[in-house]
Amino acid sequence: MTRISARYLGKRVVVSYITLLVIMTLLFALLRSMPGTFLASMITPEMTPEQIARLEEVWGLNEPLWVQYVDFMVNYQTGEFGMSPTRRVPVWDVIVRRLPRTLILFGAGFIVAYIVGPLVGMYLGWWRGSRKDKSIFASSLVMYSMPSFWVAWLFIWLFNYELGWLKSTYMFTKFPEFEWTIVTTLTDVLHHITLPLLSISFVGWVGAMLVMRPSMNNVTEEDYVFLAQAKGLSERTVMIKHAARNALIPVATQAIVGLAFLIDGSILIEQVFSWPGIGELIVSSVLEKDYPIAQASFFMLAVIIIVMRLLTDVVYTYLDPRIKFGGGQ
Repeated sequence: MTRISARYLGKRVVVSYITLLVIMTLLFALLRSMPGTFLASMITPEMTPEQIARLEEVWGLNEPLWVQYVDFMVNYQTGEFGMSPTRRVPVWDVIVRRLPRTLILFGAGFIVAYIVGPLVGMYLGWWRGSRKDKSIFASSLVMYSMPSFWVAWLFIWLFNYELGWLKSTYMFTKFPEFEWTIVTTLTDVLHHITLPLLSISFVGWVGAMLVMRPSMNNVTEEDYVFLAQAKGLSERTVMIKHAARNALIPVATQAIVGLAFLIDGSILIEQVFSWPGIGELIVSSVLEKDYPIAQASFFMLAVIIIVMRLLTDVVYTYLDPRIKFGGGQ
């Protein structure tokens, strides 16, 4: 019997959809409240008032604000992001090129952080009060206090400037002296992604550890853990199979918050490493007052976070068989 009902899942989908509508409304209002418009970069002193009015008509800026809002809400829900006024190409084409690069970098960072963090937290919670627990916990707090962009510059100085081991800019070598093949492409991407990935993971894993450690502390005092130990099961089996599984539930909740902060940090990390992703695109589009691209970039990031939050509710049911969603539970 499934532990999550269709009725409950439907409610969560509706709530997620309403959340997205609220975010879209705020996004529309915030970007429209910025001084100036993107037409300023397209208007020249030689243009007549009729030509300027024609530009406003083409880009829909001559319509009342509520009409622009309705068009924005309808178009974005159907995937119609319009044209970029600065790049003169469909916004969707720009997003499609940039989004996978961000997902590759920060997806890898998220996976590393939420493998290392819960594992370290599991052992620290199991070793509660020991010298290992205190020393590793104190060191991790020092790491957590470091700004990600400062860590990035530190790694660039060490691994690029001093040692010359790793690349510090872009996703590919711009003017390669080798022939592009599958092997050379993967090798080149790994060479470029290592530094930004280290910068993200160096700080990111601590958040998961800080949630897992006290959660693991709590479950080690539960009766089912003592029962498993009384059965003669190995310490490793009790720790991982019986204790850690239940301790992971708060970590799953924190993972969504961590993902939001990770994506938010993409703007800084991508700027530092000149990584051609959504974060770098947001900065350039805001500076250029390219509202269509800025709106679409923020919108796609919001969709990713909301979808992940929805999936978390489903993951709960598999982390803890005691949880049942819907059906009066």
